[in-house]
Amino acid sequence: MRLSAPVTPATRSRLSRAGMPVVGYIAYQTLICRATRRIQGGLAAVPDAVQAVRFRPEYKLAPELYSSLASRDSGLDLRRELVATVWPGEDAAAVAAACAGAGAEVDFQSNGTIGIRASARAALEIARLEAVAWIQERGRCEPFNADVQWVVQTGWRPEPPDPESGRRAWTNGVRGQSIVLGLIDMGISVKHDMFSDPALPLTGPGVFPEHRKIAAYKLYRTAAFGDAPAAGYHGTAVAGTLAGSDDPVGGSSPLDGVAPDARIYFVDNGTASGYYVYYDEMTELLDSVRYSLGMTEPVRQVSGSFGSLDGLGYYRLAEATTDAVCWEEKELMVTWAAGNAGGIRYRLGHPSCAKNILTVGATGNGVASNEVYPASSRGPTRDARIKPNVMTPGQNVLTAYGRDTAAYSLRSGTSLSAPAAAAALGLARQYFREGRYPDGRPDSSRSLPRLSAAFYRALAIAAADADVGTAVIPNEAVGWGRLNLSRVLHFPGDSVALTFADERHGLGTGMFDEFSLELDRRSPLRVVLAWTDTAAAVEAAITIVNDLNLELVSPDRNCYRGNQLYAGQSMANPTGWDERNVEEVCQLDHPLPGRWLIRVYGRNIYTIRQPYALVVTGGIAGLPPPGIADSNNRMDRAGPAAPGSRPLVPPGATLRVFGADGRLRTTVVNPSSTAQRPTLTELGSGTWFYRIETRGSSTGGKFVVVR
Repeated sequence: MRLSAPVTPATRSRLSRAGMPVVGYIAYQTLICRATRRIQGGLAAVPDAVQAVRFRPEYKLAPELYSSLASRDSGLDLRRELVATVWPGEDAAAVAAACAGAGAEVDFQSNGTIGIRASARAALEIARLEAVAWIQERGRCEPFNADVQWVVQTGWRPEPPDPESGRRAWTNGVRGQSIVLGLIDMGISVKHDMFSDPALPLTGPGVFPEHRKIAAYKLYRTAAFGDAPAAGYHGTAVAGTLAGSDDPVGGSSPLDGVAPDARIYFVDNGTASGYYVYYDEMTELLDSVRYSLGMTEPVRQVSGSFGSLDGLGYYRLAEATTDAVCWEEKELMVTWAAGNAGGIRYRLGHPSCAKNILTVGATGNGVASNEVYPASSRGPTRDARIKPNVMTPGQNVLTAYGRDTAAYSLRSGTSLSAPAAAAALGLARQYFREGRYPDGRPDSSRSLPRLSAAFYRALAIAAADADVGTAVIPNEAVGWGRLNLSRVLHFPGDSVALTFADERHGLGTGMFDEFSLELDRRSPLRVVLAWTDTAAAVEAAITIVNDLNLELVSPDRNCYRGNQLYAGQSMANPTGWDERNVEEVCQLDHPLPGRWLIRVYGRNIYTIRQPYALVVTGGIAGLPPPGIADSNNRMDRAGPAAPGSRPLVPPGATLRVFGADGRLRTTVVNPSSTAQRPTLTELGSGTWFYRIETRGSSTGGKFVVVR
């Protein structure tokens, strides 16, 4: 039906009331309508209608089929692989049966789509079925997991890169070797080429130190071994994106996961009928990875792609228990899918609203990764925390399908985004573990095998590209942007642009650390502070407990504060501070060269000490100095937080000294009328932390004792 005026919602509503609901839009105000009853009065009954013609069967055929019919070429009766779709509301199973009756061979049927093998002549007969909407040849599958590989390693490009330049981490030997990645999901089809090991076929759960892909396969409570067809082999798809690789079994698929040489510590929480074993209380489930029973060393990273969708955006039991586990084990890096609830705001599921996890949303894939996947759940959380944190591709990802050993299926959702991000951080973990920082060359003397989860969260945010969608970052759809490892992992020939601190002792209320940094060029500067906070109460309206603040001071003495941005840039001399997030960012596209100061303040620390991590990218002058003991610090310290002499205690003040574990070791009160430096002979050699308390105020810092 062609109309004389633009199509509006009112137009569609009128057509529907007239018995002609719209099922498709062609172009130039031309609609496809399906009459549900005889229309009295013809076109006169439809406002703005100019012309109406019958939608002929030939219109339902793709050009390659129609041209065969029109020219009666030699391929007219050649059996082809086709795909047919049905109109909304039609019974695809009935259409599949009708296709078989017309001489077609039916391969599959899924969500209104039917795969058939038939000739062009038979396709025309099938097109005569009223329920059929469209028929075309099946497209040749492109390696969409292969696209995920280059997007997370080198960022979006308008054209796919060549394999070497697009996969820089892999090209430089970082493919996940020696890394074990935790994964919790419905199950894995262990006979699939992406996971199988002919020398050690798996038939049940256990720990498998010699298996080339599955380091352990654990069952959670009532879970059943293997993946569930009823759930569409979800776990197999997720595992394939994480670390699938068919090379060792002679496969040639380009659809390997992002960390193809990593091994998987898998916790199966799916039943044989395709349901998750999930109880909101996440402690036991996460502990099954955290303790890694049977492994020679604990697994420090886990990814999840499931959860609940009740109370979207709120801080519930799943979040509180997840945060509690992360607080207890500050090296456990948890990555979780944001969910597929789309929307505009407050659409995150559970436990995706947890403070201490990396929540991952989905972009398109490959050259479409500069757009947001429409179904990706939007943030923020109900207490206005920035979520999702980052994005990775999650739309049109071709990944492992558990139906048989070499099957693959096209999937979409944040379920694919989370393992892509987790695998990317697995590559980063290998990079630092092998001592490749700062120049990309492996050196065991520089190995950093136990960096904190806060560090890896900060690293992911520092690695995020802003070219997703049109809104300024951070925003409720994409968080800080799409993860791009090339921003933070550098190799020979690169300019070194990363420095960091992983501060394990942390700060108390009133304390601050200060770092100095020299910039020699006006390259974009991004400073990311992250910390692992203790859990808030379930349903807390404001969930932050231990609050740190980030501040930058420029060479011209302007001040910038974490998350105080306008148009994507840190504002000079803002009046406020962030009081919600456990990740704070300062970023400037054109910072002044010269000496910058970075300060981290303990604004309100409930637990006495709060560890943290800092990651900085930019035009950093020269190579970073070697690390400082106890903190893996990669920046020069400056100011009162640097190890110094015994603290000076004002008259009437109380000095409290704490060990690295946060325990109070001694208390000294200065009763005199002058400031004193107590001898503190009871303290042994090492780094100590102090708090000086006077009436109405408290300050702190750290000092070194050498005996």
